[in-house]
Amino acid sequence: TEARLSMLVDIDGGGSVEQFQDMIYLSAERARGSYQETADAVAKLGLMAGNAFSGNEEIIAFTEQLNKQFVIAGTEASGIQAAMLQLTQAMGSGVLRGEEYNSILEQAPNIVQNIGKYIEGNEEVLNSVAASMGMRAEELAGNVQGNLKDIASEGLLSAEVVKAAMFWSADETNEKFESMPKTFEQVWTSFQNTALMAFQPVLARLNDVANSQLFQGFVTDAVGALTIVAGITLGIFDALG
Repeated sequence: TEARLSMLVDIDGGGSVEQFQDMIYLSAERARGSYQETADAVAKLGLMAGNAFSGNEEIIAFTEQLNKQFVIAGTEASGIQAAMLQLTQAMGSGVLRGEEYNSILEQAPNIVQNIGKYIEGNEEVLNSVAASMGMRAEELAGNVQGNLKDIASEGLLSAEVVKAAMFWSADETNEKFESMPKTFEQVWTSFQNTALMAFQPVLARLNDVANSQLFQGFVTDAVGALTIVAGITLGIFDALG
């Protein structure tokens, strides 16, 4: 994860990997999400859909809104991973539709609802979507939610629309999120986040060891020794008949 994040820091051209990780950690804590999953999502969004965002800070803010939407929807951990994967792929391809749309609708329907509200609340976007659907804006107004699946199938839910919808509904999302009581699972997740950050230097040292020439030489020697032992063992079996 740190290696992928370092690529984003190089692309964005500002700050250090450590500062970037701290920003992600604080975002995960604010949204009661997993640091590891949040960091993975930020890294994938940055590498696969970087053009859809103005920079790393906007990617983190977008991911934070997603995490809060998952809390509001009561999405299970496995569902969060599935929805994050599908949404990352959609943002990378530039459009949300098909299997990706269905997955998000199933795991976090409030995200899809907010996209519908955004289209309905933005006259310019509403007119554009209606024209692409061969409808008058008056026909679509008031029934965007009912037509959202068809809108998605036509490829009209672009990455820009999805991103704009998340930030457009941020105030409402934050208000609903703050009214949600913390669960024991979320408290445990926060503990894991803090522990992971505290052990970061230890993990970095282990990584250095694993990638050192000395350790690689040890592994090579160990493999060679196992090969010799295996040959000796086969020789014993042959001798025993």
